[in-house]
Amino acid sequence: MKAQLLRALMRAVGHLPLPLLRALGRAGGLVLWWLSTRERSIASHHLDRLFPEASPCTRRRLARRSLQHLGCGLMESLAIWYGPRRRLLRWIDAPAAAARLHALADDTPGGAIVLCPHIGCWELAGMFCARHGGITSLYKPQKGAVDALMLVGRQRLGAKLVSSDGGGVRALLAALKRGERVGILPDQDPPPGAGDFAPLFGVPAHTPTLMHRLAERTGARVLYCYAERVGASGFRFHIRPAPAAGGGLAALNASVEACIMHLPDQYWWAYRRYRRRPAGSPDFYND
Repeated sequence: MKAQLLRALMRAVGHLPLPLLRALGRAGGLVLWWLSTRERSIASHHLDRLFPEASPCTRRRLARRSLQHLGCGLMESLAIWYGPRRRLLRWIDAPAAAARLHALADDTPGGAIVLCPHIGCWELAGMFCARHGGITSLYKPQKGAVDALMLVGRQRLGAKLVSSDGGGVRALLAALKRGERVGILPDQDPPPGAGDFAPLFGVPAHTPTLMHRLAERTGARVLYCYAERVGASGFRFHIRPAPAAGGGLAALNASVEACIMHLPDQYWWAYRRYRRRPAGSPDFYND
């Protein structure tokens, strides 16, 4: 019963007009800012540490806007998962971006690895890839009823989601061997043993090695896809080639940086990206 009520609420909110959802999301982001929440503290700390050359006013404005975009993303997710299908298809109807995706990702024996950083509306980027050629993506299972509701929503256009464990990795490898596409988030802190440290904005970041290992093993092409939030109700998709696997994790993070700096206010700065540290290093968030 609880799951049914939650789904009904998500569906009701998801059917609201996108300009209203974004307005609600921006308002929620401002609440996070005004209440001096954990999200505000983390976003501000990142920007203060990583961009000391920027003025305090610039850093504060960027942190505040990033929280507003975070709020927009949360509200948009409900519309993407449970809103009108016709509207969702209209949002991802981007012929030029779709043609670029096909040009970079198709006709490769080793398949393609699509990296979707936490920029803009990353939920819609996944839907875009699912609609234009299909994709198998890793996801982290959530607790309680939310997991099943999220899973149903994310798979509504045919995407296949696999859990971020050994079985999920094997599913990605199998998909690449069939010449298909797989989706991975390149800017998350992976579990112990699944990453190594490489600089990200000059600070060692525990970086997933999965993309590198899969690309080397299969010869897959690697590219980035992210959805920019435009105006009151628009989106713009960006498709970028990634560096060759031989460039290693440092080159991977350098290309992630380039994507982030394209739309710095739409990045998820409130995520504790540097929570794991190299042996002997101080806590990034308390030093």
